[in-house]
Amino acid sequence: MLRMNNPILEKIRREISIIPKRGIKNVSYLTAGNFAVELINIIGFIYIARLLGAKDYGIYVTVGTFVAMFDFILLGGIEKSLIREGSKNVTMMQVQLENTIGIRNVLITVAITACIVSSLFTGYALPTKLYIVLFSFQLMYLGLRGILSTVFQAAERMKYMAFFGIFNRILFVGLSIGALYLGLGITSIFIISLFSNALTLLLNYSYSKKIVNFNIFSRVRLDMNIVKPGIIFSLMTFVNYFMTRVDLLMISFLGTPTDVGIYGVSFRIAEQGIALRNLTATAFFPIFIKRFYSRKVNGKRLLRISLFFFVLFFLVTLAASFVVEDLVAFVFGREYQPSGHILRVLLFFLALSWANIPFTTAAQATHNEKYLLMISSIAAVLNVILNYLFFLKFGLIGIAYSTLVVVFVRTALEISICYRVMKLQGHLI
Repeated sequence: MLRMNNPILEKIRREISIIPKRGIKNVSYLTAGNFAVELINIIGFIYIARLLGAKDYGIYVTVGTFVAMFDFILLGGIEKSLIREGSKNVTMMQVQLENTIGIRNVLITVAITACIVSSLFTGYALPTKLYIVLFSFQLMYLGLRGILSTVFQAAERMKYMAFFGIFNRILFVGLSIGALYLGLGITSIFIISLFSNALTLLLNYSYSKKIVNFNIFSRVRLDMNIVKPGIIFSLMTFVNYFMTRVDLLMISFLGTPTDVGIYGVSFRIAEQGIALRNLTATAFFPIFIKRFYSRKVNGKRLLRISLFFFVLFFLVTLAASFVVEDLVAFVFGREYQPSGHILRVLLFFLALSWANIPFTTAAQATHNEKYLLMISSIAAVLNVILNYLFFLKFGLIGIAYSTLVVVFVRTALEISICYRVMKLQGHLI
C-alpha cells in the first residue's frame, strides 16, 4: 500500500515544489508588463506635465483624484473574494462571476451618479467640475476591468494582464501626445483616456470569455460568500484612499491647483514603487491561498522576507534621494523644482510599504482581512489629521512628513497584529 501511494505523494511533492516558481513566473509577467507600461507612462507623464504647466497639470490631477474617490462604491473587494474562491476551482468560476457581476453593473451606475452630484457641491471652478462630470465615466472602466481581471488572476494567466496594460498605455500616450501637438489641450486628454479604456475593456472581455464563459449582463444575485468578505476588502480600498490619494484631494481644498501639480509630480513618481509592490502582492496572492490551504507556513520566514524587502528598498531609496531633486528639475523643468525636494522625503515610505507584503497577503489568504481593515482605518484617520496639521505648519512638504509617519504606524501594526493572530489560529508555525 505504501508503494502504491509513493507515486502519488511524489506527485504532490512536485506540485507543491513548483508553487514558488509559478509565483515568480507570474511576477515576471506582471513586472515586465508593468515596466513597459510605466516606461510608456513616464514619457506621457513628462510631456503632459511640462506642456500643461503646474497649474493645468494640477487640475488634471485633481479631476482624476476626485473621481477615484468614488471607486469604493464599486465594492472592488468583491474581486479579491472572487480570486480567493476562483483560485480553488477555476472551472466553477462561471457561477461565482455571474452571481456578482450584476451587482457590479448596478454599483457602476450608482458610483457615476454620486460622483457627478458630489462635484456640484465642491468649490472647484466650473471647468474643473465639467471635467469631473466627463471623467466620471472612468468608473465604468474601473468596475468592469476589475471583474474581468479576476479571471486572469485566478487562472494565473498574468501575461494577458501585462499585454492589456501595455496596449492601453501605448494607445493613450500616443494619442495624447498627438493631440497636444495639435494644441487640443487638457479636454482632449480626458476624452482620449476614456476612448483608450473602452477599447481595452472590449479586448479584456473577449479574452476572458475564452477562459471562463460567463454572461456580463447577468441579473443581480447576492452570493453572500463573495459579497460579505468583498465588502470588507472594499472598505480596505476606501480607507487606503484616505492614506494615499486623499493627500492630493486635501491639497486641492487647502492649497491651489499649482500646489496640486507640484505635489502631484512627486506623488506620481513615488507611486511607481507602490505599483510594483501591488503587482508583486497580486501575483503571489493565489500562491499564498494554495499554500495556506494545504499546510501551515513558517512565521519566521515571513519575518525574514519582510526584513529583506525593507533593507533592500531602504538602500535603494537612500541612494535615489541624493539625485532625485536635480533629476526632477532637469526632466520636468525648473517650475517643478519643489517637486524634487518633496520626492526626496516621500521616497522613504516605499521601504515600509514593501515590508508588509508577506503579512498583508497572508492575512487576506487566511480570511483575516478584518484586521487589515481595522489597522487601515486607524491609519486613514491619522493621515487626514496629520495632513491638515502638517500642511499648516510645514506647507506642501508637510504632506510627505505625514505619509512617513502614517505608513510607519500602519506597517508596524500590520506585521505585529497579523503575526500574532495567524499564530494563534494555527496558520503559522
